[in-house]
Amino acid sequence: MRSRLLTVAAALCLSSSAGAVTWVGVDASTNGYGARAGTSLLGVPFVGALGVEGGVERGWRGENRVAAGVTLRDLNLPLTRTDAFATVGAAYQGGFNVYAEGGLRGPLLGPAGWRGYVRGSTAGFGAGVGLELRF
Repeated sequence: MRSRLLTVAAALCLSSSAGAVTWVGVDASTNGYGARAGTSLLGVPFVGALGVEGGVERGWRGENRVAAGVTLRDLNLPLTRTDAFATVGAAYQGGFNVYAEGGLRGPLLGPAGWRGYVRGSTAGFGAGVGLELRF
C-alpha cells in the first residue's frame, strides 16, 4: 500500500503538465478585443494542468469586460499537435455574470501559438480567435 502511495505521489510530481507554466495572449471575438494572462497551479496527471486566468476586453459596441476564472488546460488531443482547454469564472460587463469557455490551442512558432474558443455566459454567447505566448 505504501509503495502505491509513493508511486502516485511521484506521478503527481513528475507529470509532464506539472510545473509553472505562464501564458499571455490577445484575442479578437464577436464581442470585442482584449488581452489575457494566466498561470498553471497544479498538474493533473494524464489530463492536463489546472490554473487561473484573467482577462480584459474592450467591446465593439457594448460595455468593456473584466473576467477571472479557473481553467483546465493542456488537455492533449492524441495524434494532433493541438490541445483543448475549458474555463469557468466570473466577469463584470455592465453587471456581474458567470461564464464557461472552451476551445483549442495549437503551436505556431517557438512559444507562440494560436487559440480558438467559444464562450457562453449569463450575458450572452461569443466566439473568438487569438495569439498566445507560452512560457
